[in-house]
Amino acid sequence: MGVVYVKPGVEFTVIAPGGFRILSAIDQAAATLGRDLTITSGTDGTHSGPDDPHHRGEAYDVRSHDLASNVKYEVLATINGFLNQDQFYGFLEAPDSDTEHIHVQVKKGTVYP
Repeated sequence: MGVVYVKPGVEFTVIAPGGFRILSAIDQAAATLGRDLTITSGTDGTHSGPDDPHHRGEAYDVRSHDLASNVKYEVLATINGFLNQDQFYGFLEAPDSDTEHIHVQVKKGTVYP
């Protein structure tokens, strides 16, 4: 059984409807794969500016830098599999670095629902 954890300091000041879908997909991926996953960023942080989807509760990051390469891509594919790819986008950000993570968001230019 996989569990979703939250890194200390991560904030969920607002959670948009798309954010709930993303959080659900992360939880379902953890359960399906039997892997613990850690959310490392919500509405906290500076990201790419005031209009960043993190600040709207439409994007979340999941720790991946400590996972084997095949596992991180399996986690990413599983999260993406629980989301409609016309409305959501998930990818491995900063691959092979200390800050590598899975970033999942409502697709730019998309309104969910």
